Amino acid sequence: MSRNLAHDALNSLTAHVAVLDSSGVIVLVNEAWKRFARNNGCADEFCYLGTSYLAVCERALRGGGDGSAQAAVRNLRALLCSEGDEFLLEYPCHSPDEKRWFTVRMTRFARETKTYVVVAHEDITARKWAEEQLHDAKQALEAANRELQQALERERIMAQTDELTGVNNRRHFLELAARDFAFAQRYRLPISILMIDVDHFKQVNDAFGHQAGDVTLKRVAHVARQCLRDADVLARYGGEEFIVSLPNTGVEGARASAEHVRRAIAAERVETGGGDIDVTVSVGVADALAEGDSLERLIGRADRALNAAKRAGRNRTIVFCPDL
Repeated sequence: MSRNLAHDALNSLTAHVAVLDSSGVIVLVNEAWKRFARNNGCADEFCYLGTSYLAVCERALRGGGDGSAQAAVRNLRALLCSEGDEFLLEYPCHSPDEKRWFTVRMTRFARETKTYVVVAHEDITARKWAEEQLHDAKQALEAANRELQQALERERIMAQTDELTGVNNRRHFLELAARDFAFAQRYRLPISILMIDVDHFKQVNDAFGHQAGDVTLKRVAHVARQCLRDADVLARYGGEEFIVSLPNTGVEGARASAEHVRRAIAAERVETGGGDIDVTVSVGVADALAEGDSLERLIGRADRALNAAKRAGRNRTIVFCPDL
């Protein structure tokens, strides 16, 4: 009764099961093994009973088997020699018509002093297809997420950048300058502002056209950026005006930076389709008060110094003083 029960239980399994003797010869197979064998061209009614499973694996290995075949042969030999108890391997077994994947589980047991190995092959093709689809979906999701992050980063940069010149726009400048100003006030560090205006810019537009004016503004921004430190914040403040925040910089250092920018721009000749243009700028400089100051008032003082530079004949730097 127990023997029939064990036989029925073996045949109820979906795995293709064969039992090997200690030499690797098949001594028992279940119905799933038989069906698989017949479906794959086996005409032998015994479905490989009496065949050396080990020899079949070794022939496959000699025929150029991959790492899976090598592992299977190596571990099967170990089990047949009573070295180890179990081995599990996942491997591809593709037919000309379809891709298939299987697992093979080899388990050693002893009966009446003899060693046997149960070999169970399980078709996991459906699971592998699901895993591949999940992997593809995950990759697609990751790619979409990367594209979204890149788009968000582009939007963030565009929201912070002046479209024409590529430097900070006014809104982003005020955010950065407010942070630097608050830090300077808290730790009693100097901070200064430069206000820069392109001299006679309207005449450039009138004489050479608005495209030449755009080229001029881009060139001024580029030269100014080259003259400034990484910590300095340059922005287009509006129209032909630029503004610079100089953290940890007192009035004399700010004056020197302003003159560096002014002279570098004056040394440039801007090439346009209508001809070359000599460009100069006027610069107003102001530094923060030690106490009771604000960013708005600091910018206002730099703007008053800029207006004084323009009234004095342009192409010059003027530092704010109360007399202005």
